[in-house]
Amino acid sequence: MFETLANLTGLRIDDSRMIEFMEKNGYKYPKKPFISNRSTDTTYWVENKKLGIDLLFSAQPYLENYPLVQGEKKGVFIPMLTNIRWYNNKSGTEFPLSLDFNHKFEALKEKLGEPTLKSSDISPVWLNDDGSESFYRWRIVLDNEKDIVWGLQFDDDQTIRDFMLGLKYESPVFELYYAMLYGKFETFQASQDNYKTTSLMFLQWAIERELVKTNDVTAAVTTAVKEGTSPVIEWVRVLNRGYILDDDFTAEQRFIRAYVKNLSGHDILYTRDFAHLFLETAELRENYFSEAARKQLNAIAYNEENYGKVKSLIDKRLAEYQQHKFSQSKQL
Repeated sequence: MFETLANLTGLRIDDSRMIEFMEKNGYKYPKKPFISNRSTDTTYWVENKKLGIDLLFSAQPYLENYPLVQGEKKGVFIPMLTNIRWYNNKSGTEFPLSLDFNHKFEALKEKLGEPTLKSSDISPVWLNDDGSESFYRWRIVLDNEKDIVWGLQFDDDQTIRDFMLGLKYESPVFELYYAMLYGKFETFQASQDNYKTTSLMFLQWAIERELVKTNDVTAAVTTAVKEGTSPVIEWVRVLNRGYILDDDFTAEQRFIRAYVKNLSGHDILYTRDFAHLFLETAELRENYFSEAARKQLNAIAYNEENYGKVKSLIDKRLAEYQQHKFSQSKQL
């Protein structure tokens, strides 16, 4: 079963091999298998309690090997199999390294090494009240070219919660324009709003600090941005996609995600810092999502003076994160 599902990983739900597998193993094929861009959900699970294996189908895995698949109608996309979860082994699956649900933590470490992720790596809020980790996860590459990984989660009740197999999980740090909404670089370039300014200033800071990976396509533009001869938006253009991932950075990924997504557990957020840095009154800073505040923020010029303020701000927050993970940081 493990090898069978590994071969199905990444296939679209209407692929004949996927349909055959679902019919053979008692899965109920969805009445509405495709995903609309008008929906807030871009994924869904197909469960099989009798077999003990659930299948996750996603429209956009954020992997270059698995681009969006357009359906027959505009705004409709065909999801692909991105994740498989075993919550028991009623299926009699043979897992790699002869692992099973009876393995204990030390036995898992002997076979797999140290966990690749613990609960506090995501956010301190996932820690138990006594400060202990609530779970540990292992993710092991099965097929690097196809972006397929497998692994398991071991919980604080000293049991394996689940085994997993699927595509490498990616979640954007920045999403500058949305492919599911037919967003393009040109629409992002033409936009005039605060999100564009905050995102580009952060990316310029990251490039200048040599925290952004380069390749044959982006290297020249990255150098030009650092030298001040090209705007950072040119880097977005040559990147040729609207999303920025953890893997696009060379270092400080945990700081970047914690600061941009407010995951430190100490309520320190980049966009709020940006707003408080530029808004002129305490009333506007207190309600920086108000229409009046947004109007003022959207009018902030992307110039050397303003970028200098933001660059100093991010440098300060990086130093704080490196020293104490924002535990002693204060709001601006």
